[in-house]
Amino acid sequence: MERLRIEYGMGYMELNIEAFFPCKMPAARKAARLINSYCSDETRAELLSELWELADGYAALCKMYKEIEEALPADTPERRRWRAQFNKTETLRRRMAGNIRLISGGIKDD
Repeated sequence: MERLRIEYGMGYMELNIEAFFPCKMPAARKAARLINSYCSDETRAELLSELWELADGYAALCKMYKEIEEALPADTPERRRWRAQFNKTETLRRRMAGNIRLISGGIKDD
């Protein structure tokens, strides 16, 4: 799934998954409200599968950056660069987890 199409009463919206997610919580709340109201359970499940793949990628990058940082000598510019990269990726990983939580909260178990 590259794009998510949300069709509602007045029109539709298409989200480019990799460009939109992970997004900040205000945008995630708006998108989750539309997704949970207008998308089928199958579409949401497919979207969540895609988001979990992206989240796993962020987790793997975090682990790699942390290992590289720990292998470098303390208080060096190189180590600080890897730490900054880790921090950015960790923020994206946490955002993705929040996005997944909002969207998965709308799936009904029958």
